[in-house]
Amino acid sequence: MRFQIVYMKRGFPLTTWANNADRAHQLAEQLRRAGYSVDVWRHTEEGSRKTDL
Repeated sequence: MRFQIVYMKRGFPLTTWANNADRAHQLAEQLRRAGYSVDVWRHTEEGSRKTDL
């Protein structure tokens, strides 16, 4: 399972990846504190799903 962190500030989406939920949560919180809008997606063999991280 991998986590995709999608973040944007001025309408241009950027992305980074994390290998576990704790790291994804940490990255998402850091980006939010810096003023970014953040969505975190969980990717598994069954598919992708947006998370609440």
